[in-house]
Amino acid sequence: MKRVIGVDAGSTLTKLVYKEDGRMHYKKFLTNDHLFIRQLLKLDPVDSVVVTGGRADLWRDMKNVPLHEFDAVTLGTRELLKQEGNSLDEFILVNIGTGTSFFRVKKDEYERVLGSGIGGGMFMGLGRRLTGVTDFEDLAGLAEEGTRKNSDLLVGDIYREEEVGIAPHLTASNFGKPPSSAESPGDQLRSLTNMMAETMILLSMSIAPQTSKPFLVFVGNGVEGNAALQEDLGSFREWLEYTPLFPDKGGYAGALGAYIQGLNSQNGH
Repeated sequence: MKRVIGVDAGSTLTKLVYKEDGRMHYKKFLTNDHLFIRQLLKLDPVDSVVVTGGRADLWRDMKNVPLHEFDAVTLGTRELLKQEGNSLDEFILVNIGTGTSFFRVKKDEYERVLGSGIGGGMFMGLGRRLTGVTDFEDLAGLAEEGTRKNSDLLVGDIYREEEVGIAPHLTASNFGKPPSSAESPGDQLRSLTNMMAETMILLSMSIAPQTSKPFLVFVGNGVEGNAALQEDLGSFREWLEYTPLFPDKGGYAGALGAYIQGLNSQNGH
């Protein structure tokens, strides 16, 4: 029986979405293991393989259907939101992979407006340099346990709130405090996730509609499984009006979009 397989080949991870034995499968592997992935899938010549992502070239020696990664991630995100009962006509999509892309999404169209090098690659690279830890899950766990008050210089460290009217826990300077024995690796990582979140929220709000409270939808492997980053991305709602959403399986948005495109092509849409 012909299968449809969505493949999102990123610079670090390759994500797969397909249906087998009556249920959906979501899997990810290191992109360098692309030959092993093919063996694992036991691909049949009649299978429809739709490939997207920055390393889609690794799959060009086999029969596949290419799909632009921007089309894939927006299509997949719409489906993830729909599955959770959030069929939004308009939202800002923030795809946090190795880097981060910012999209303005409307009912029948989208526009990629901005891109930033602040993303999962920065969290891994700078996190490794700060702590010596190399595993993403370990870094994310340390960040969740940390507190940035031992690394960041906060507004409250400089002013009393009544003097400036700015909340004392907001950042005056990222990593602005001198190193001390009180500062742990987790504290440094929490300062890092907060710095990333501050930048992402400001960039997102700069392209959001100014007449309403926008929905900011965060997907990608850089945010999935990183509870500290998710918490920090939602921590500015007291000063900036927005609603953050983190769809389940958001790291598979691109692969899911590729899978849906394959189904649509199979059904003649």
